[in-house]
Amino acid sequence: MPDSYSGSLSELPELSQGSTDPLILKNKSPRWHEQLQCWCLNFMGRVTVASVKNFQLVASVDPSHNVSPAEQERVILQFGKIGKDIFTMDYSYPLSAFQAFAICLTSFDTKPACE
Repeated sequence: MPDSYSGSLSELPELSQGSTDPLILKNKSPRWHEQLQCWCLNFMGRVTVASVKNFQLVASVDPSHNVSPAEQERVILQFGKIGKDIFTMDYSYPLSAFQAFAICLTSFDTKPACE
């Protein structure tokens, strides 16, 4: 790959079909909300209830790929609470529905620090 690569995440070798390289996901970093005085993630209205189970995942991209910051922040999977015992899941390529659902199920495992 050339040193001056400026394409999108879906064109990276790590995300292309048939690649043997693993896709590494990381939690999207929250931003400090001055008015609310708390750390927040923007779920674009899809998540309405605060919960320790809410999360957004983005691809962890090697800086040598020169992927734009906006593309690096593209959410691949988001999961969040919308009501009592009701959650929503949104995912996109390169995850399949099965993979996204399996990842979201792990958030229901016990979280000792939060109980």
